[in-house]
Amino acid sequence: MSIVQWARRQTATPRPLWVASAIVLGAALLVSAAGCTPQQVMETQTAIGLNHMRADNGLPPLTVDPTLSAVSRTRAADMAAKGYFSHSPPDGCDFRCLFAKSNVTAAWSGEVIAWNDFPTADTVNDTIQMWHDSPTHFSVITNRCFTRMGTGVATAADGRNYFVAVFEGRAPGC
Repeated sequence: MSIVQWARRQTATPRPLWVASAIVLGAALLVSAAGCTPQQVMETQTAIGLNHMRADNGLPPLTVDPTLSAVSRTRAADMAAKGYFSHSPPDGCDFRCLFAKSNVTAAWSGEVIAWNDFPTADTVNDTIQMWHDSPTHFSVITNRCFTRMGTGVATAADGRNYFVAVFEGRAPGC
């Protein structure tokens, strides 16, 4: 299912105003991606897909944060350059370490990663679907305490696309 199809999917229950806000935010992100690199477009599409997943589950959209996106890009580029796939990088500096280096303090934080070698037209949608279908990844993405996210995508020399999304938050009641 494409991101556009995901956004247009009908539900039996009325959607709150913030769901409409998520869709508008997603459209604005997509428009702002015009003229960007393929990786930047994929990052934007990933953020839109993650917010649609949250909206479909009654959660408010996350704000895309430039510092968190830089952390995600660093993680994705590191995996693509060094040919590994893990939440624990060879140098030991995971997303929490990168948060600290970037002066990000997090009450709640999380990371989801994925890689695939699907064609560019399919890679984002398939990544979002894989995260949706994985209970562990889904629970991170739909954590009600998160308020911000960053997405990063890097393509390795062998054509593999590495996706990273990091989350941070202090939502009320957490």
